[in-house]
This record gives sequence, C-alpha cells and structure tokens, in this order.
Amino acid sequence: MKPSFRLWKFSEWSIVSKLIMMTGLLLFLTVFFASYLSYTRYTRDFQQQSADKVQQIIDQVSLNMDTYLDDLYRLTLFPYRNAGIMQALEEPPAKTELAQLEKRRLIENFLDEMMIYPREDILRVSIVTDAIYSSARLPTKLVPDENMEAYDWYKRALASQEYIFVSARDNEFIRSSGNVQVFSVVKQLRSISNSQHILGVIKADANYKGIEDIMEKAKMSEGGGLFILDEQREFIYASNPLHKNIALSVLSDRNAASHKGYIVNSTTIPRMQWHIVAVNSISDMNREAIRTRNNALLLSISGALIALIVLVLLVRHFLKPLLAIVKLMKEVELGRLDVTFQSSRRDEMGYLGFAFNRLVGRIGEMLRENTSLVKEVYESKLLQQEAQINALFSQIQPHFIFNTLNLISLSMQSGKSGQAIQHINGLSSILRGMSQWDKEITLRQEIELLHAYLGIQSSRYEGRLHYRIDIDPSLTDYPVPALLLQPVVENAVVHGCERKKEPTTITVVSSTRDGRLLIVVQDDGPGMDGDALLQLRRKLDDSAEAGGSADRRHAGIGLINVNKRIKVKYGDAYGLSVASALSEGTTVTLAIPYTAAKEQTRHV
Repeated sequence: MKPSFRLWKFSEWSIVSKLIMMTGLLLFLTVFFASYLSYTRYTRDFQQQSADKVQQIIDQVSLNMDTYLDDLYRLTLFPYRNAGIMQALEEPPAKTELAQLEKRRLIENFLDEMMIYPREDILRVSIVTDAIYSSARLPTKLVPDENMEAYDWYKRALASQEYIFVSARDNEFIRSSGNVQVFSVVKQLRSISNSQHILGVIKADANYKGIEDIMEKAKMSEGGGLFILDEQREFIYASNPLHKNIALSVLSDRNAASHKGYIVNSTTIPRMQWHIVAVNSISDMNREAIRTRNNALLLSISGALIALIVLVLLVRHFLKPLLAIVKLMKEVELGRLDVTFQSSRRDEMGYLGFAFNRLVGRIGEMLRENTSLVKEVYESKLLQQEAQINALFSQIQPHFIFNTLNLISLSMQSGKSGQAIQHINGLSSILRGMSQWDKEITLRQEIELLHAYLGIQSSRYEGRLHYRIDIDPSLTDYPVPALLLQPVVENAVVHGCERKKEPTTITVVSSTRDGRLLIVVQDDGPGMDGDALLQLRRKLDDSAEAGGSADRRHAGIGLINVNKRIKVKYGDAYGLSVASALSEGTTVTLAIPYTAAKEQTRHV
C-alpha cells in the first residue's frame, strides 16, 4: 500500500500555519518587489542622469579644445601686428649674404619673441617665404630637405586662405630624438599692401601636452575612459587603452557598446573633425546604487522577519482560545459533555467560547431531558418496550453528530460546498427520522434515511465504503417501524468497514416469501468465526427471553435492540437472523409480516 501524504495538503494545515504562511509570503514578496522596482527605477534614472552629465562634460571638453586651437590659430596672425616684419617679408630676396643674414636675424628674433608666449606645448614657429625662418624651444631639423614644394600641407596652405591642420602623422618637423608627436597649424601669409600677393606661410608646431591637460581635467569612472580620434580613426589621446575597441565601435555604430555594460557618449570638434568619445562602466557607476540596494534589501528582510516573529506571537495569542475550543470539541466528539471553556474575554473569541459552552450545555440538557422523558413514557407502558426506547436513543450518539458536523466543516474548508450541503441535508433527514421513532413510515422513507446515513459515512471513510440498495418498487409504500434498518446498516459499517482497510461494499435487498417481508443487509467485511457467530446468536435469543436485560456493553447492541422491537411489535415468529464466515462477510436477514391486501388497502 502506497504511503499517504495527505498531511502535506494545504487544505489540512492548521489555521495558524495558513495565516502565518500566507502573511509571511505576502510580506516577503512585497519587500522583494518594492526593493527591486526601487532599484530598477533608481539605476535607470541614475544612468540617464550620468549619461547627460558625461555628455555635458565632453561638450565642454570639445569647447575647450576648440578654444585651445583658436588660440593656436591666433598665434599665426602675430606677424601682421609688426609692420617691420611684414615689410621685411614683402621685400624681395636679399642679394648679399650679409643682407640675408640681417633679414634672417630680424625675422627669427621676432619669432623668438613669439616663443616667449607662456605655453609649453608650443615647440616651434616657422615662416616659409624665400627661405625658412624658425624659432624653437628644442633643436629641430627639417626632414627630409628644404624643398617645400614637396610637402602637401605647404601646397594646401598656398592654395587656401583657411587654416590648415597638419597631424603628427604628416608632420615633418620633429625633435632630433624623434620620440615626441607634433601637430601643426599652417596659415597663408599675404602682403598688407597687396592682399592678392602671397608672401608664404607661417607654421606653428605644438605637442599634445595642451590637449592632454584639457582631457585630464575631465574625470571618468574607474572602469571607463576618455578618447580623442582624428578623422582617420586614429587615437590622438586615450586615457584607458583597454577600451579603445569600444571607442572605435561607437563611431561606426553609436549603440554598439550600450548593450555590453557600458554607457558611451561622443561629440565632434568641427574645426578639425576630431571625435571625443567617453566610455563609462555601468557596474562602476552603479556600485553605490547596488550597495544601497543591498543594504535596503537586508534592512527590509530583517524588518520583515521581525514582523513575522511578532505576527507569530500575536496569532498564537489571539487564536489560543480558538485552538482551545477546537480541542474541547474533539473531547465532546468522544462523548464527553462535561467540558467547559474557561475564559473572561469579551471579544469575538469570548463570545465563541460562551456559545460553545451554551451549545454543549444545551446538548447535555436535551439528552438528559429526552432520556428522562423517554424513561417516563416507557416505564408507563409495557416493560418489553424498554428495548425499543433504548434502541432508539442508542442511535442518538453525540460522536456521530459531531463527526458529521466535522465532516461538513472540512468539506466547506476544502471548497466542496456541494458535498457539504448534501451532508447537511442527509443529517437533517436522519434527525427528522429520529423524531418519528414512535410512528410507522413507508419503506421508501426508511430507504431515504439509509441513503442519507450511508452517503455521510461513505464521505467519512473517503471512498472505502460502497453500498447498493435494491428494494422492489412494489414494496416502497409498505409501512414499517421507523429506524428499523438503520441500526442494522450501522452495525455493518462499524464491524465491516472500520475493521477493514480495503474497500467494503454493503448491499440491501428485499423479497417476499410465505407472508413475510425479508430485507437482507450483507457486507463483505472481515466476518466472524464460528464462536463469535454462536455468541451473537445466543445474545439475540437471550435478549428476547430476558425482556430487555441484555448487557449493552457487548458488541451487537444495535442488532439486539432491533430484534427486540420486531418481536415486541410482531411476535416471536419474526426478527433477525445472522449468518457469517471469517473473511467472507456477514449477512443479516430481517423478517416482518407482509400482507398484500393491507398494502392494497393503503394504496386505496
């Protein structure tokens, strides 16, 4: 036989367990979802604000870079502020070496004065006209030669009045050691007297220190970086070489890195078509938010646990009276009617306890009143009718009523309201039938009582009890004493089903023979051996002869009382007969007079 796990069903939990479990679950789910939604909303807003802030920073960096380059461009306009230098530049080439030397000295002295400009990133300023004039902070040389027509930037400068930017890759002026990157700004020089006359070009060379100073003022997150790329997608500045691939990918697809744990912002320096890219790690940006979320979640869970502990204590305190009443109900179910709920409470629990005491007291009072009344009535009649009285009241057992009420309660708690209503109707039919114990009823009504009783017991034994009632329809209007078959069927349930773990079937059939109505109640329970059967038959015979003095403490009390009632009403020729065999079940045959003419008269 497979083990049963019914104890784990939620419907069978105690009300304390259900209340604590449901409240705790609701509490923890509320804490979890509130923390999760707060964290999600906070991080989304924080990331958006951070992205906007970073965008403002790099926009400011772009503006600073543009201002820096603008200062560099203005440096190329210094010769126009010195009339002597412009005049020397406009003069035709000197014919003597002395004149050439004096011209070079004049122009380069002017360039030396320009180099006093307090910017360490300016490495060299050169003027290229009929010759190359330059002033530098460090020794430099022209590479590869002095044929300026070979340089692309020189040709572009002569062909345009705009500023020409020369990247480090295309720059010919480098330090002798060759390890410093230099970029240049070139501007065409025109004659003041004749603006259509091109004198040459002025070229300012600078390293990237000024750019680095500007970029280092813009701080990114520890896991991020700031980058400048030129129009050829080559890096001019990179604060974190690990994220160069992200910076390159964002220029081709601005959303390329946004789904890989990074927030990427970019802007452009229009003057040179440079790109500034800022990369920030989302995990670094959200580190504080995650810490705050974890602390808040820990605090919330701790609060929820404390609240749950308080709830357990309060539930146990408030439901203690209810649990005490349930315990007392179980004792009443066993037949103890002297129990009392002790409480001085004035709330709903107190009222429930008061109602319980009143109910138990009323049941006990009713039982005493009914017992006293029955005693008085039957003592005034024939002594043989005492067996009938005792047989009736032996059916009114408190434990059956409480078992049925408990079954109805469990059905309603399990959501089986239809089954609960059916059991209520069945109990009502049984109680109504008990109220007619001193009357005759039709066999149809007696069968209805059997259906009600067996229906309740079948539900109580959870499908282990099966029954079949097959009564001839022509006999259903025949009058019989009330509660004639129910004790016999109850005996079959008690001794046939309760003592057997396997399913039990009870069959009720009828027949007529030789002026007798025979009703057979058969079960396939454990049955009886020969000694037990002989002892039961002796009790049935002895009770009929003793006139109600049979010992009720022994088994078969229901059968004995029914047998007495039949013999008192119809005579010793009628009554019960029992047949049984061990492991084969028990068969009880009930015999009463049957007169077809009487039945026909009843129909008329």
